Amino acid sequence: MKERQDFDIVIVGGGAIGATLALELDRLDYRVAVIEVRTPSFASANPERVIALNYGSRCHLDRLGLWPYVAAADTGQIRHIVVSEAGNRGRADLDVTEAPQLTEFGYVIEMGALLAPMYKAMEASSICMFSPATVLGVKNEMDAVNIRLHLGDHEQQIRTNLLVGADGTNSQIRRMAGIDTYGWDYNRFGVVASVSCAREHGETAYECFRNAGPLAFLPLADGRFSIVWAVTPAEATQLLEMDDECFIASLRRAAGPDVIDLTGDITAVSARAVFPLELTVAKSYACGRIALAGNAAHTVHPVAGQGMNVGLRDVDALVTMLNSDLGRRDPGQGIILQGYAEKRRADVLAVAGFTESMVHIFGSSVPGMKWLRGRGLDALASMPRLKELLLSQASGLGQMGDKA
Repeated sequence: MKERQDFDIVIVGGGAIGATLALELDRLDYRVAVIEVRTPSFASANPERVIALNYGSRCHLDRLGLWPYVAAADTGQIRHIVVSEAGNRGRADLDVTEAPQLTEFGYVIEMGALLAPMYKAMEASSICMFSPATVLGVKNEMDAVNIRLHLGDHEQQIRTNLLVGADGTNSQIRRMAGIDTYGWDYNRFGVVASVSCAREHGETAYECFRNAGPLAFLPLADGRFSIVWAVTPAEATQLLEMDDECFIASLRRAAGPDVIDLTGDITAVSARAVFPLELTVAKSYACGRIALAGNAAHTVHPVAGQGMNVGLRDVDALVTMLNSDLGRRDPGQGIILQGYAEKRRADVLAVAGFTESMVHIFGSSVPGMKWLRGRGLDALASMPRLKELLLSQASGLGQMGDKA
């Protein structure tokens, strides 16, 4: 066993949230380590593993000097959003020209294209990287957290003032900290794929609501769409087993003729993949000297594409708390972590509440609800204050405050 190493802050999870947090803290001159279970890979997958970033998240990455490198990769831009319900009247259109402070609502980026510049920046920093490495044990003590790692062919001891779990929905650190969660399994799966359509997407994203769950078309840089399609477990199994022609026919029916008229007919589809849809919110974002961030703290329905954006706001809030004399004296003290938890609670609950309301409103079969949904979508154009609120939330500016 190697001699123990000491750090101010250790982050478990080297995904986009963990890497962004590490870079932010390195700029504040904290001694930072990142533990990642896998060897990082930035290669494109089939289907592409894409994420949606809003304009607020772009501003965050800009402040770190990362955005020019992300934008230089294949990045789809969202300047228009069309919301509709298959088989129902009514449609809401959001256009970026209605928000003069914006150039885009958001961006559709492959995960590898986002991570590559982050890891390049970490390599040029003083951040210590343990990868691939497995956490074997954690002792959350009064004055420090002791971590036991399996690294290569040996064990490593690490001691830190603050441990941050940024290791995803099934967070090992959350379990080791004894933090329970609220939430439930939707009994739905998200089917993801990339599709080509007969018309250019015109930097437009489509959100098509259905009783079984929403279907999103997100514009990719090469003119195709990335789709996220919420379906029942039985439907997910059938869709995975279909040949391309049958899958396209099913997708065409799910989107509805109005959307297909706008996108043009679906002409090709990539390989498909699935992931379970669930709501998971940690009952506490901190315990002792352990804090949670990103999906380790909250996993929400992808209906509004807010997962990564909420995680980056976790990073912003935690860095704000640590960028202080109090934080530098001891970044893991209770007043810092409880302050962080308080900052994040309202935003996370608001996002979870919004996504839940969308799922339930458009999933309701109560008599009259379908008519009300259609009227509501049509009426949005004549309700400028509500539309302004939706534009603000879609872009992430509403959560940025004086950083906008």
